[in-house]
This record gives sequence, C-alpha cells and structure tokens, in this order.
Amino acid sequence: MRSKRLLTELLEYLELFEEAFPHEEELSLQSFITFASSLLNDRHLAQSSSCPMPREVSIARRLSLLQRYSKSYIKRALLASDLLQSEEEYSYLVSLMSGPLTKTTLNTLNAIEKTSGAEIIRRLVVKGLAEEMPDERDRRSVLVSITPLGRMELGKVFPQLRTAAMLLSQSLQPEQRAMLDLLLDHLCTTHADLAQSKSDGTLSALLAEIEKR
Repeated sequence: MRSKRLLTELLEYLELFEEAFPHEEELSLQSFITFASSLLNDRHLAQSSSCPMPREVSIARRLSLLQRYSKSYIKRALLASDLLQSEEEYSYLVSLMSGPLTKTTLNTLNAIEKTSGAEIIRRLVVKGLAEEMPDERDRRSVLVSITPLGRMELGKVFPQLRTAAMLLSQSLQPEQRAMLDLLLDHLCTTHADLAQSKSDGTLSALLAEIEKR
C-alpha cells in the first residue's frame, strides 16, 4: 500500500528529527516540517545536479552572509551613540554589564584574539566607556569594568539594536526561530569549547576533535 510506504518514510524522518534534537523535550509540528523539508531539498539537489553544493559549504556561506547583514544592521543601530563605533566595542561593553571581567575572559566571551581584544579595550578606556583596575585576587591580571558613561551609551543604542535583532529573524515563524536559536546555541557552544581546548590546532585536527564528540 502506498500509504504504508509513506508512513514508513515519515517514521524514518521522525527518528532523524529526534536524533537531531536529543535534549529538546518539546518539538513542534512546524519544526518537524521545516526539518523534513530541508532533508527533502538535500535529496532533490543531489538527484538533479551532477555536482551540487555540499550542505556544509551552503551552511557556511549563508552564515557568512547573515553575519554581514547583521553587521550592517548593527552599524545603523550604533548611530544612536556618539561614542560606540563598532559591533565589537558594543559586545565588549555589554559583556561588562554584569560586573568586572579580566581581559582574557572578555576576549573568550567575544571570540576575539588577544591582540585585537586589547585594542578594543584600549578604545573603550580612552573614550571613558570602560576602566581598568588591578585584580585583587590575582595581581597578574587586570579587571575591566563599565563606567556610568558606558551604561548611558548602551542605553542609547539598546532600542535600535533590539529593532536590528528583530529585523534579522522577522521572516521566520516562532517555531522556526526556536529551532534556529537551538541550533545556533549548539554550534556556538561547540566552537567555544573547541577554541579553548584546541586554539592552535590545524583545521583537520579541529574537525577530527568535533567528530570524536
């Protein structure tokens, strides 16, 4: 029976769906439809093209494009501030909202190398948005904290940045946003752990490390 074959195929997709989100307790029908549609599209591309773009390459390309769109929106949002001039300055300052942090921690949270991070911190300090102080628990470290001026400048850009964030994912349904948020969280966590444990590894070594997990 055709309906039996369809049901069997549907169950296979459901199993793949559950395997893709092993820690998610509730998965919606809309999320499943999106997931299944993506897999079907993969198969269609593989059958219709002798040399289709690998899914990994497609994902990397689209993430890169999204990052460019995001930076463009954030750049416009930062026009509300006379002092904040880059996404990196903003992200470092936001990281300090919960309290002082060491330079190393700031760089790690924002996935920026030590030299570039030091320049960002220097600019924030020169503008009076952040300040440095000795770490009483470890004299070898320096703590960075946000100033009242820094908080005021963030307050100026927060409404515009919220609009920018909404703009980036506005075309998605709530269920799609939830799925995207889940997947991006997984990717960010994976690569943050990888960066800390294998920061000097080759690309092949980094890939092998992820495949072992």
